[in-house]
Amino acid sequence: MQTVTRIAKAMQDVLIDKANQMAQQSGFTERERELTGSSFIVGLMTGWQANPQSSLSGLSQAIGNAGTPISRQGLDQRFDKKAVRFAQAMLEESLKVVAKASPVSAGILSRFSSVDVVDSSIVTLPNALQEIWSGSGGNGDNASVSSVKMNVRWEVRSGQLKVLELSDGTQHDRRSRAHYDGVEAGSLRIADLGYFKLGYLAAIDQAQAYLLMRYKPRTIVYDCQGKALDFQSWLPQQVGQCIDCDVKIGARHQLACRLVAERVPLSVVRQRQERLRETARQNQRPVSPYLLEMAHWTIYLTNVPSQLLATQEIFTIGRYRWQIELLFKLWKSDFGVDQWATSNPHRILCELYIKLIGAIVTHWLLLVACWHNPRRSLRQAIPTIRGLAWQFGNCLSQLSLLLHTLKCLCRSLRCCRMDVSQQHPRAFQLIYDAIP
Repeated sequence: MQTVTRIAKAMQDVLIDKANQMAQQSGFTERERELTGSSFIVGLMTGWQANPQSSLSGLSQAIGNAGTPISRQGLDQRFDKKAVRFAQAMLEESLKVVAKASPVSAGILSRFSSVDVVDSSIVTLPNALQEIWSGSGGNGDNASVSSVKMNVRWEVRSGQLKVLELSDGTQHDRRSRAHYDGVEAGSLRIADLGYFKLGYLAAIDQAQAYLLMRYKPRTIVYDCQGKALDFQSWLPQQVGQCIDCDVKIGARHQLACRLVAERVPLSVVRQRQERLRETARQNQRPVSPYLLEMAHWTIYLTNVPSQLLATQEIFTIGRYRWQIELLFKLWKSDFGVDQWATSNPHRILCELYIKLIGAIVTHWLLLVACWHNPRRSLRQAIPTIRGLAWQFGNCLSQLSLLLHTLKCLCRSLRCCRMDVSQQHPRAFQLIYDAIP
């Protein structure tokens, strides 16, 4: 169990001690009387937590609240290469903190030693940053030759962010550390199609771990007799109808696994086909008729035996993968990691790195305050944490005051609970069975 005291001390260690140390090492601070590393990081972090679009004036006030008054002109001058190097080093330091909660010992997820969800999200950057973070260009209003990819592996039982790695936007997902790092026996890894590779599936199986992924269109599938299957005639033809059978995948690997498929309603098909057409339009190519047809089914491949997960439980856990999409949405919409109001490339990078530090610290607070409750609502909790941002900045150096603020936060977030829906059960209802 993550204790309030441990989180408070971790915050002080990273945001005060490590910040001042890293500021010296990076060359950001050279004299004792100037802006401290801690005030710079904490002030900007809490200023952007409170308002992701805060002006220089608001940010200078937040830094003053954190301990070192500075004018907006003086702050503007501090956004340079040294500040970028310092902010990036601090992001790496914050990721070294192992923060996790005690997992709920009930429901489908408890059948595995851990449940890791792996995914990535792109932040498009100005062209001027191409030499630092390379992008693919793209089309439309957001086209840029510079972008950074946030690669994440998230253990959803304990809430631990096991990996948060930044890479060039052009780097393939499968080259990320979030993808290839060690696999724990008895664990379940849920990954998006960007990580689909038959050799990877085989390695997971050999490690006595489990994997759940969507089927990648055009991957050859054989029945148990070695006959290649014609998907469009073999898959369920009626909405709601399911199949669950043992197959072998890949012409060369012939990897044995389990295929679970369901025919989806027409409304879902239309949404999927619209996304396919939009993607094709953005990439300036025609949409594939085969992909349009495959939109009629939800198909999963897994090595989890049926004794461990029944057919409908596969679809339930597959749906739970969207939790990481919600995490990325919080980082972007609530913390504004992909937003800035400046053309200064150094300030943009500082803003990206420090906003991510704020997202990580907020995640620590969520773990200690409400992760134990399966009905937790991160969306409801975020405004409360943001409202306390300046108070955290002001009391961080005094452990007793920080503990008091954290305990008040824990009491408040007990009320951040999602409602139960009988008509459209939420993910937590399906995962944790009957939760009161």
